Amino acid sequence: MAESSIAKKIGSESWLSPAPPVVLWAAVVVVMVGVISMPLATAQFDSFADLKGDYCRVRRPTSCCDGRYDDCSMPIRGTRCYCDQFCNRTSNPDCCPDYWELCLGFRPLDPLLDACFKDGVVIPVGQSYKFNCNECKCQGGQLLCDTDPCMIDEQVIENVNRGQRQYTWRASNYSAFWGRKARDGLLLRTGTHNPEALSMKMYPILLRPELSRIPSRFDVRNKRDWRGRVSEVRDQGWCGASWAFSTLGVTQDRLSIESLGNETVTLAPQHLLSCDRRGQSGCNGGHVDRAWQYLRKFGVVNEECYEYESGRTGKLPRCRIPRNANLFNLRCSANDVVYQRRNLYRTEPAYRISGKEVDIQWEILTNGPVQAMMKVHKDLFMYQSGVYSHTRLTGEETATHSVRIIGWGEDNTVASPPVKYWLVANSWGTDWGERGYFRIARGYNESDIESFIIAVRVRLGEYATGGRRRALRRPGRRNYSNRLRNYRAKN
Repeated sequence: MAESSIAKKIGSESWLSPAPPVVLWAAVVVVMVGVISMPLATAQFDSFADLKGDYCRVRRPTSCCDGRYDDCSMPIRGTRCYCDQFCNRTSNPDCCPDYWELCLGFRPLDPLLDACFKDGVVIPVGQSYKFNCNECKCQGGQLLCDTDPCMIDEQVIENVNRGQRQYTWRASNYSAFWGRKARDGLLLRTGTHNPEALSMKMYPILLRPELSRIPSRFDVRNKRDWRGRVSEVRDQGWCGASWAFSTLGVTQDRLSIESLGNETVTLAPQHLLSCDRRGQSGCNGGHVDRAWQYLRKFGVVNEECYEYESGRTGKLPRCRIPRNANLFNLRCSANDVVYQRRNLYRTEPAYRISGKEVDIQWEILTNGPVQAMMKVHKDLFMYQSGVYSHTRLTGEETATHSVRIIGWGEDNTVASPPVKYWLVANSWGTDWGERGYFRIARGYNESDIESFIIAVRVRLGEYATGGRRRALRRPGRRNYSNRLRNYRAKN
Protein backbone atom coordinates (compact mmCIF):
# COMPACT_ATOMS: atom_id res chain seq x y z
CA MET A 1 0.00 0.00 0.00
CA ALA A 2 1.37 3.45 -0.88
CA GLU A 3 2.22 6.03 1.76
CA SER A 4 -0.71 8.25 0.82
CA SER A 5 -3.19 5.38 1.06
CA ILE A 6 -1.84 4.38 4.49
CA ALA A 7 -2.09 7.92 5.78
CA LYS A 8 -5.58 8.17 4.33
CA LYS A 9 -6.64 5.01 6.18
CA ILE A 10 -5.09 6.22 9.45
CA GLY A 11 -6.98 9.47 9.23
CA SER A 12 -10.24 7.85 8.24
CA GLU A 13 -12.78 7.35 11.07
CA SER A 14 -14.03 4.20 9.38
CA TRP A 15 -10.68 2.55 10.01
CA LEU A 16 -9.40 4.14 13.19
CA SER A 17 -11.50 5.39 16.13
CA PRO A 18 -10.48 8.68 17.79
CA ALA A 19 -7.32 8.14 19.83
CA PRO A 20 -5.17 10.21 22.20
CA PRO A 21 -2.37 12.32 20.65
CA VAL A 22 0.20 9.79 21.83
CA VAL A 23 -1.45 7.06 19.77
CA LEU A 24 -1.66 9.31 16.67
CA TRP A 25 2.02 10.22 16.95
CA ALA A 26 2.80 6.50 17.30
CA ALA A 27 0.79 5.83 14.15
CA VAL A 28 2.78 8.46 12.23
CA VAL A 29 6.02 6.86 13.41
CA VAL A 30 4.72 3.45 12.29
CA VAL A 31 3.87 4.89 8.85
CA MET A 32 7.32 6.46 8.45
CA VAL A 33 9.07 3.29 9.53
CA GLY A 34 6.88 1.31 7.16
CA VAL A 35 7.85 3.57 4.24
CA ILE A 36 11.55 3.31 4.97
CA SER A 37 11.52 -0.46 5.53
CA MET A 38 9.16 -1.35 2.68
CA PRO A 39 11.89 -2.69 0.35
CA LEU A 40 13.13 -4.96 3.13
CA ALA A 41 9.62 -6.27 3.82
CA THR A 42 9.06 -6.88 0.13
CA ALA A 43 12.30 -8.78 -0.14
CA GLN A 44 11.61 -10.87 2.95
CA PHE A 45 8.00 -11.78 2.18
CA ASP A 46 7.89 -12.14 -1.59
CA SER A 47 5.36 -14.95 -1.35
CA PHE A 48 3.12 -12.78 0.85
CA ALA A 49 3.07 -9.55 -1.15
CA ASP A 50 -0.29 -8.69 0.37
CA LEU A 51 1.44 -7.85 3.67
CA LYS A 52 2.48 -4.53 2.15
CA GLY A 53 -1.11 -3.32 2.09
CA ASP A 54 -4.64 -4.60 2.43
CA TYR A 55 -3.79 -8.27 2.70
CA CYS A 56 -7.47 -9.13 2.87
CA ARG A 57 -7.62 -8.38 -0.86
CA VAL A 58 -6.26 -11.73 -2.03
CA ARG A 59 -8.70 -13.78 0.07
CA ARG A 60 -12.01 -15.18 -1.04
CA PRO A 61 -14.35 -13.49 -0.39
CA THR A 62 -12.54 -10.25 -0.99
CA SER A 63 -14.24 -8.26 1.79
CA CYS A 64 -13.41 -8.58 5.47
CA CYS A 65 -15.86 -10.53 7.62
CA ASP A 66 -17.59 -9.42 10.79
CA GLY A 67 -16.83 -12.70 12.56
CA ARG A 68 -14.10 -15.29 12.58
CA TYR A 69 -14.79 -17.77 9.76
CA ASP A 70 -12.29 -20.13 8.19
CA ASP A 71 -13.27 -18.88 4.74
CA CYS A 72 -12.27 -15.37 5.85
CA SER A 73 -8.73 -16.14 6.94
CA MET A 74 -5.27 -15.71 5.44
CA PRO A 75 -2.32 -18.06 5.99
CA ILE A 76 0.66 -15.97 7.09
CA ARG A 77 4.02 -17.64 7.82
CA GLY A 78 2.25 -21.00 8.11
CA THR A 79 -0.37 -19.69 10.57
CA ARG A 80 -4.02 -19.02 9.88
CA CYS A 81 -4.68 -15.33 10.55
CA TYR A 82 -8.20 -14.00 10.66
CA CYS A 83 -8.71 -10.65 8.97
CA ASP A 84 -11.64 -9.05 10.76
CA GLN A 85 -12.20 -5.44 9.75
CA PHE A 86 -8.62 -5.01 8.44
CA CYS A 87 -7.02 -5.96 11.76
CA ASN A 88 -7.68 -2.57 13.30
CA ARG A 89 -6.55 -3.31 16.84
CA THR A 90 -7.91 -0.05 18.18
CA SER A 91 -11.45 -1.30 17.52
CA ASN A 92 -11.04 -5.06 17.19
CA PRO A 93 -8.36 -6.49 19.50
CA ASP A 94 -9.16 -10.07 18.44
CA CYS A 95 -7.57 -9.77 15.02
CA CYS A 96 -4.36 -11.59 14.12
CA PRO A 97 -3.28 -12.19 17.73
CA ASP A 98 0.03 -13.75 16.60
CA TYR A 99 0.98 -10.77 14.41
CA TRP A 100 0.10 -7.60 16.29
CA GLU A 101 2.97 -5.75 14.66
CA LEU A 102 1.17 -6.11 11.31
CA CYS A 103 -2.09 -4.65 12.63
CA LEU A 104 -3.21 -1.09 12.13
CA GLY A 105 -3.22 0.98 15.32
CA PHE A 106 -0.89 -1.37 17.22
CA ARG A 107 0.87 -0.14 20.33
CA PRO A 108 2.48 -2.12 23.18
CA LEU A 109 0.26 -2.74 26.20
CA ASP A 110 0.85 -0.34 29.06
CA PRO A 111 0.44 -1.90 32.54
CA LEU A 112 -1.16 1.30 33.84
CA LEU A 113 -3.15 2.54 30.86
CA ASP A 114 -4.50 -0.92 30.04
CA ALA A 115 -5.21 -1.97 33.64
CA CYS A 116 -8.74 -3.02 34.62
CA PHE A 117 -10.84 -1.61 37.45
CA LYS A 118 -13.60 -3.27 39.48
CA ASP A 119 -15.08 -2.33 42.84
CA GLY A 120 -12.18 -0.01 43.57
CA VAL A 121 -9.57 -2.65 42.76
CA VAL A 122 -6.89 -2.06 40.09
CA ILE A 123 -6.04 -5.27 38.21
CA PRO A 124 -2.85 -5.01 36.08
CA VAL A 125 -2.79 -6.49 32.59
CA GLY A 126 -2.37 -10.25 32.61
CA GLN A 127 -3.17 -10.61 36.32
CA SER A 128 -6.30 -11.85 38.08
CA TYR A 129 -8.18 -11.03 41.26
CA LYS A 130 -10.82 -13.00 43.14
CA PHE A 131 -14.05 -11.24 44.05
CA ASN A 132 -15.84 -13.48 46.55
CA CYS A 133 -16.04 -16.81 44.68
CA ASN A 134 -15.47 -15.48 41.16
CA GLU A 135 -12.10 -14.82 39.56
CA CYS A 136 -11.58 -11.86 37.23
CA LYS A 137 -8.65 -11.57 34.81
CA CYS A 138 -7.50 -8.46 32.96
CA GLN A 139 -6.65 -9.23 29.35
CA GLY A 140 -5.84 -6.48 26.87
CA GLY A 141 -7.71 -3.87 28.89
CA GLN A 142 -10.80 -6.07 29.14
CA LEU A 143 -11.98 -7.64 32.40
CA LEU A 144 -13.09 -11.25 32.05
CA CYS A 145 -14.93 -12.57 35.12
CA ASP A 146 -16.65 -15.76 36.21
CA THR A 147 -20.31 -15.23 37.00
CA ASP A 148 -21.14 -18.23 39.19
CA PRO A 149 -23.50 -17.79 42.16
CA CYS A 150 -21.65 -17.75 45.49
CA MET A 151 -22.61 -19.26 48.83
CA ILE A 152 -22.53 -15.79 50.36
CA ASP A 153 -24.34 -13.02 48.47
CA GLU A 154 -23.92 -9.60 50.06
CA GLN A 155 -26.92 -8.23 48.20
CA VAL A 156 -29.14 -10.98 49.61
CA ILE A 157 -27.87 -10.27 53.12
CA GLU A 158 -28.67 -6.60 52.71
CA ASN A 159 -32.15 -7.27 51.31
CA VAL A 160 -33.06 -9.73 54.08
CA ASN A 161 -31.85 -7.49 56.87
CA ARG A 162 -33.54 -4.41 55.43
CA GLY A 163 -36.87 -6.16 54.92
CA GLN A 164 -37.48 -6.83 58.61
CA ARG A 165 -41.25 -6.72 58.22
CA GLN A 166 -41.18 -9.00 55.21
CA TYR A 167 -38.72 -11.57 56.54
CA THR A 168 -38.72 -13.22 59.95
CA TRP A 169 -34.99 -13.95 60.10
CA ARG A 170 -31.63 -12.22 59.89
CA ALA A 171 -28.75 -12.97 57.53
CA SER A 172 -25.01 -12.87 58.04
CA ASN A 173 -21.69 -13.42 56.27
CA TYR A 174 -19.72 -16.51 57.33
CA SER A 175 -15.99 -16.65 56.69
CA ALA A 176 -16.15 -20.44 56.25
CA PHE A 177 -18.55 -19.96 53.31
CA TRP A 178 -17.07 -16.78 51.82
CA GLY A 179 -15.29 -17.36 48.52
CA ARG A 180 -17.00 -20.69 47.86
CA LYS A 181 -19.25 -21.44 44.91
CA ALA A 182 -22.91 -22.07 45.65
CA ARG A 183 -22.64 -25.40 43.87
CA ASP A 184 -19.95 -26.43 46.39
CA GLY A 185 -22.31 -25.68 49.26
CA LEU A 186 -25.25 -27.46 47.66
CA LEU A 187 -23.11 -30.56 47.12
CA LEU A 188 -20.72 -30.70 50.07
CA ARG A 189 -22.69 -29.01 52.86
CA THR A 190 -25.78 -31.15 52.31
CA GLY A 191 -25.45 -34.61 50.80
CA THR A 192 -28.72 -36.48 51.18
CA HIS A 193 -30.29 -38.38 48.31
CA ASN A 194 -34.01 -38.96 48.07
CA PRO A 195 -35.08 -42.26 49.65
CA GLU A 196 -35.75 -45.21 47.42
CA ALA A 197 -39.26 -45.60 46.01
CA LEU A 198 -40.11 -48.39 48.44
CA SER A 199 -39.10 -46.26 51.41
CA MET A 200 -41.14 -43.32 50.15
CA LYS A 201 -44.19 -45.59 50.08
CA MET A 202 -43.67 -46.61 53.71
CA TYR A 203 -46.81 -45.90 55.71
CA PRO A 204 -46.39 -43.73 58.80
CA ILE A 205 -47.11 -45.48 62.09
CA LEU A 206 -50.37 -44.68 63.82
CA LEU A 207 -50.00 -42.28 66.73
CA ARG A 208 -52.64 -41.13 69.18
CA PRO A 209 -51.21 -37.87 70.49
CA GLU A 210 -52.69 -36.46 73.65
CA LEU A 211 -53.18 -32.91 72.52
CA SER A 212 -53.61 -31.59 76.04
CA ARG A 213 -50.08 -32.75 76.91
CA ILE A 214 -48.38 -31.02 73.96
CA PRO A 215 -46.94 -27.69 75.18
CA SER A 216 -46.60 -24.60 73.00
CA ARG A 217 -42.81 -24.76 73.48
CA PHE A 218 -40.53 -27.72 73.92
CA ASP A 219 -36.80 -28.40 73.79
CA VAL A 220 -35.58 -31.95 74.37
CA ARG A 221 -32.42 -30.56 76.01
CA ASN A 222 -34.48 -29.04 78.80
CA LYS A 223 -36.68 -32.02 79.64
CA ARG A 224 -35.86 -33.00 83.19
CA ASP A 225 -35.21 -36.71 82.55
CA TRP A 226 -33.24 -36.05 79.36
CA ARG A 227 -30.80 -33.34 80.40
CA GLY A 228 -27.30 -34.12 79.24
CA ARG A 229 -28.50 -36.92 76.99
CA VAL A 230 -28.94 -35.01 73.74
CA SER A 231 -25.83 -34.69 71.59
CA GLU A 232 -24.30 -31.37 70.56
CA VAL A 233 -24.04 -29.93 67.07
CA ARG A 234 -21.23 -31.28 64.91
CA ASP A 235 -19.63 -30.05 61.69
CA GLN A 236 -19.68 -32.29 58.62
CA GLY A 237 -17.11 -30.01 56.94
CA TRP A 238 -16.76 -30.08 53.17
CA CYS A 239 -18.24 -33.52 52.73
CA GLY A 240 -21.81 -34.26 51.68
CA ALA A 241 -22.45 -36.41 54.73
CA SER A 242 -25.62 -35.00 56.32
CA TRP A 243 -27.23 -38.41 55.73
CA ALA A 244 -24.69 -39.98 58.10
CA PHE A 245 -24.58 -37.20 60.71
CA SER A 246 -28.35 -36.88 61.12
CA THR A 247 -28.84 -40.66 61.23
CA LEU A 248 -26.22 -41.17 63.92
CA GLY A 249 -27.30 -38.03 65.77
CA VAL A 250 -30.81 -39.40 66.25
CA THR A 251 -29.40 -42.83 67.13
CA GLN A 252 -27.04 -41.62 69.86
CA ASP A 253 -29.70 -39.30 71.32
CA ARG A 254 -32.19 -42.12 71.65
CA LEU A 255 -29.54 -44.53 72.88
CA SER A 256 -28.76 -42.18 75.75
CA ILE A 257 -32.43 -41.51 76.49
CA GLU A 258 -33.48 -45.17 76.39
CA SER A 259 -30.52 -46.32 78.48
CA LEU A 260 -31.21 -43.56 81.04
CA GLY A 261 -27.82 -42.04 80.34
CA ASN A 262 -25.86 -45.24 80.85
CA GLU A 263 -24.70 -45.19 77.23
CA THR A 264 -24.09 -41.60 76.24
CA VAL A 265 -21.66 -41.79 73.34
CA THR A 266 -20.76 -40.09 70.10
CA LEU A 267 -21.12 -42.50 67.21
CA ALA A 268 -18.69 -42.53 64.28
CA PRO A 269 -19.95 -41.02 60.99
CA GLN A 270 -16.65 -42.05 59.38
CA HIS A 271 -17.54 -45.68 60.01
CA LEU A 272 -20.83 -45.20 58.19
CA LEU A 273 -19.26 -43.19 55.37
CA SER A 274 -16.39 -45.58 54.68
CA CYS A 275 -18.12 -48.90 55.30
CA ASP A 276 -21.71 -48.38 54.12
CA ARG A 277 -20.91 -48.36 50.40
CA ARG A 278 -23.80 -50.28 48.91
CA GLY A 279 -25.74 -47.72 46.90
CA GLN A 280 -24.10 -44.87 48.81
CA SER A 281 -21.77 -42.18 47.45
CA GLY A 282 -19.76 -41.18 50.51
CA CYS A 283 -19.03 -37.44 50.47
CA ASN A 284 -21.14 -37.06 47.34
CA GLY A 285 -24.27 -38.02 49.24
CA GLY A 286 -26.18 -41.00 50.56
CA HIS A 287 -29.63 -42.38 51.35
CA VAL A 288 -30.91 -42.20 54.91
CA ASP A 289 -33.02 -45.32 54.48
CA ARG A 290 -29.95 -47.32 53.48
CA ALA A 291 -28.04 -45.87 56.41
CA TRP A 292 -30.76 -47.12 58.77
CA GLN A 293 -30.59 -50.55 57.14
CA TYR A 294 -26.84 -50.67 57.73
CA LEU A 295 -27.28 -49.72 61.38
CA ARG A 296 -29.90 -52.43 61.83
CA LYS A 297 -27.85 -55.19 60.16
CA PHE A 298 -24.30 -54.30 61.16
CA GLY A 299 -23.95 -51.23 63.38
CA VAL A 300 -21.09 -48.78 64.00
CA VAL A 301 -18.46 -48.01 66.62
CA ASN A 302 -18.05 -44.84 68.62
CA GLU A 303 -16.14 -41.73 67.49
CA GLU A 304 -13.08 -42.44 69.64
CA CYS A 305 -12.66 -45.70 67.79
CA TYR A 306 -13.11 -44.29 64.27
CA GLU A 307 -12.32 -40.58 64.03
CA TYR A 308 -13.97 -38.41 61.40
CA GLU A 309 -11.59 -37.11 58.73
CA SER A 310 -13.50 -36.79 55.44
CA GLY A 311 -14.85 -33.35 56.29
CA ARG A 312 -11.29 -32.07 56.60
CA THR A 313 -9.65 -33.91 53.71
CA GLY A 314 -12.57 -34.32 51.32
CA LYS A 315 -11.43 -37.90 50.80
CA LEU A 316 -13.07 -41.20 51.68
CA PRO A 317 -10.62 -43.64 53.28
CA ARG A 318 -11.22 -47.35 52.97
CA CYS A 319 -13.26 -49.19 55.58
CA ARG A 320 -11.10 -50.29 58.52
CA ILE A 321 -13.75 -52.35 60.31
CA PRO A 322 -15.19 -55.21 58.23
CA ARG A 323 -18.79 -56.18 58.75
CA ASN A 324 -17.82 -59.43 60.46
CA ALA A 325 -14.93 -58.00 62.43
CA ASN A 326 -13.89 -59.62 65.70
CA LEU A 327 -14.63 -56.98 68.32
CA PHE A 328 -12.49 -58.56 71.02
CA ASN A 329 -9.27 -56.52 71.38
CA LEU A 330 -10.20 -54.50 68.29
CA ARG A 331 -7.59 -51.81 67.76
CA CYS A 332 -9.53 -48.78 66.69
CA SER A 333 -7.06 -46.13 65.58
CA ALA A 334 -3.46 -44.98 65.62
CA ASN A 335 -3.63 -44.06 69.31
CA ASP A 336 -4.19 -47.73 70.22
CA VAL A 337 -7.68 -47.26 71.61
CA VAL A 338 -9.30 -50.61 72.31
CA TYR A 339 -13.01 -51.01 71.59
CA GLN A 340 -14.64 -51.84 74.92
CA ARG A 341 -18.14 -52.94 73.89
CA ARG A 342 -19.12 -56.53 73.14
CA ASN A 343 -21.15 -55.54 70.07
CA LEU A 344 -21.56 -52.63 67.70
CA TYR A 345 -24.13 -49.91 68.21
CA ARG A 346 -27.21 -51.05 66.32
CA THR A 347 -30.85 -50.06 65.95
CA GLU A 348 -34.20 -51.65 65.37
CA PRO A 349 -35.90 -50.97 62.00
CA ALA A 350 -36.56 -47.27 61.50
CA TYR A 351 -40.17 -46.12 61.22
CA ARG A 352 -41.84 -43.16 59.59
CA ILE A 353 -43.86 -40.43 61.31
CA SER A 354 -46.63 -38.67 59.43
CA GLY A 355 -46.20 -35.06 58.37
CA LYS A 356 -48.93 -33.94 60.76
CA GLU A 357 -47.63 -31.29 63.10
CA VAL A 358 -49.07 -32.93 66.24
CA ASP A 359 -47.70 -36.38 65.32
CA ILE A 360 -44.18 -35.00 64.97
CA GLN A 361 -44.53 -33.14 68.25
CA TRP A 362 -45.83 -36.19 70.09
CA GLU A 363 -43.01 -38.43 68.85
CA ILE A 364 -40.36 -35.90 69.94
CA LEU A 365 -42.07 -35.31 73.27
CA THR A 366 -42.31 -39.00 74.16
CA ASN A 367 -39.25 -40.59 72.52
CA GLY A 368 -36.71 -37.93 71.56
CA PRO A 369 -35.33 -36.18 68.46
CA VAL A 370 -36.39 -37.24 64.98
CA GLN A 371 -34.72 -37.11 61.58
CA ALA A 372 -36.11 -34.81 58.88
CA MET A 373 -35.25 -34.31 55.23
CA MET A 374 -35.53 -30.83 53.74
CA LYS A 375 -34.67 -28.73 50.71
CA VAL A 376 -31.76 -26.34 51.17
CA HIS A 377 -32.03 -23.08 49.24
CA LYS A 378 -28.93 -20.94 48.86
CA ASP A 379 -30.22 -18.29 51.28
CA LEU A 380 -30.05 -20.80 54.16
CA PHE A 381 -26.25 -20.59 54.02
CA MET A 382 -26.58 -16.96 55.20
CA TYR A 383 -29.03 -17.65 58.06
CA GLN A 384 -28.05 -16.04 61.35
CA SER A 385 -31.10 -15.97 63.62
CA GLY A 386 -34.89 -15.85 63.67
CA VAL A 387 -37.46 -18.09 62.05
CA TYR A 388 -36.26 -19.12 58.61
CA SER A 389 -38.39 -19.35 55.49
CA HIS A 390 -37.18 -19.26 51.90
CA THR A 391 -36.97 -15.68 50.57
CA ARG A 392 -36.90 -16.45 46.81
CA LEU A 393 -33.97 -14.03 46.50
CA THR A 394 -31.53 -16.72 45.39
CA GLY A 395 -33.43 -18.69 42.78
CA GLU A 396 -34.91 -22.15 42.99
CA GLU A 397 -31.77 -24.30 42.82
CA THR A 398 -31.81 -26.63 45.83
CA ALA A 399 -30.20 -29.68 47.37
CA THR A 400 -31.59 -32.24 49.79
CA HIS A 401 -30.35 -32.14 53.37
CA SER A 402 -31.14 -34.15 56.52
CA VAL A 403 -31.23 -32.75 60.06
CA ARG A 404 -32.48 -33.44 63.58
CA ILE A 405 -35.65 -31.80 64.92
CA ILE A 406 -35.29 -31.42 68.67
CA GLY A 407 -38.21 -29.19 69.59
CA TRP A 408 -40.61 -26.43 68.64
CA GLY A 409 -41.93 -23.08 69.78
CA GLU A 410 -43.45 -19.73 68.86
CA ASP A 411 -41.65 -16.44 68.25
CA ASN A 412 -43.64 -13.29 69.01
CA THR A 413 -40.74 -10.88 68.48
CA VAL A 414 -40.60 -10.94 64.69
CA ALA A 415 -44.23 -10.68 63.64
CA SER A 416 -47.81 -10.64 64.83
CA PRO A 417 -49.40 -13.12 65.29
CA PRO A 418 -46.49 -15.21 66.65
CA VAL A 419 -44.58 -17.32 64.16
CA LYS A 420 -44.54 -21.06 64.87
CA TYR A 421 -41.26 -22.87 64.32
CA TRP A 422 -39.36 -26.14 64.58
CA LEU A 423 -36.08 -26.13 66.52
CA VAL A 424 -33.53 -27.93 64.36
CA ALA A 425 -29.96 -29.12 64.95
CA ASN A 426 -27.83 -28.68 61.84
CA SER A 427 -24.41 -30.19 61.04
CA TRP A 428 -22.54 -27.03 59.94
CA GLY A 429 -20.71 -26.34 63.20
CA THR A 430 -21.53 -24.03 66.10
CA ASP A 431 -20.28 -20.89 64.35
CA TRP A 432 -23.25 -20.98 62.01
CA GLY A 433 -26.80 -19.90 62.86
CA GLU A 434 -27.88 -19.90 66.48
CA ARG A 435 -24.84 -21.81 67.77
CA GLY A 436 -25.38 -24.49 65.18
CA TYR A 437 -29.17 -24.61 65.48
CA PHE A 438 -31.82 -22.89 63.42
CA ARG A 439 -35.54 -22.29 63.65
CA ILE A 440 -37.72 -22.92 60.62
CA ALA A 441 -41.39 -22.12 60.04
CA ARG A 442 -43.69 -24.87 61.33
CA GLY A 443 -47.04 -26.13 60.15
CA TYR A 444 -46.93 -25.64 56.37
CA ASN A 445 -44.03 -27.84 55.30
CA GLU A 446 -41.52 -25.05 54.75
CA SER A 447 -38.70 -26.34 52.52
CA ASP A 448 -40.35 -29.82 52.69
CA ILE A 449 -39.13 -30.31 56.26
CA GLU A 450 -42.34 -32.08 57.31
CA SER A 451 -42.55 -34.39 54.30
CA PHE A 452 -40.33 -37.29 55.45
CA ILE A 453 -39.82 -37.78 59.21
CA ILE A 454 -37.95 -40.83 60.54
CA ALA A 455 -37.58 -42.17 64.06
CA VAL A 456 -36.01 -45.33 65.49
CA ARG A 457 -35.64 -47.47 68.56
CA VAL A 458 -32.12 -48.47 69.46
CA ARG A 459 -30.95 -51.99 70.16
CA LEU A 460 -29.43 -51.81 73.60
CA GLY A 461 -27.82 -55.21 73.26
CA GLU A 462 -25.93 -56.39 76.33
CA TYR A 463 -26.76 -53.97 79.07
CA ALA A 464 -24.69 -54.06 82.27
CA THR A 465 -26.51 -53.79 85.62
CA GLY A 466 -25.01 -54.86 88.90
CA GLY A 467 -22.23 -56.84 87.23
CA ARG A 468 -24.71 -58.87 85.19
CA ARG A 469 -25.21 -58.64 81.42
CA ARG A 470 -28.61 -59.32 79.90
CA ALA A 471 -30.16 -58.53 76.56
CA LEU A 472 -32.97 -56.01 76.75
CA ARG A 473 -36.02 -56.79 74.69
CA ARG A 474 -37.57 -54.03 72.67
CA PRO A 475 -40.10 -52.39 74.99
CA GLY A 476 -43.46 -50.98 74.02
CA ARG A 477 -43.70 -47.46 72.71
CA ARG A 478 -45.60 -45.96 75.64
CA ASN A 479 -44.12 -45.47 79.11
CA TYR A 480 -40.77 -46.70 77.87
CA SER A 481 -38.74 -44.95 80.55
CA ASN A 482 -40.85 -46.50 83.31
CA ARG A 483 -40.39 -49.97 81.86
CA LEU A 484 -36.65 -49.51 81.70
CA ARG A 485 -36.58 -48.33 85.31
CA ASN A 486 -38.56 -51.41 86.34
CA TYR A 487 -36.15 -53.63 84.45
CA ARG A 488 -33.15 -52.12 86.20
CA ALA A 489 -34.85 -52.44 89.59
CA LYS A 490 -35.47 -56.14 89.04
CA ASN A 491 -31.97 -56.88 87.79
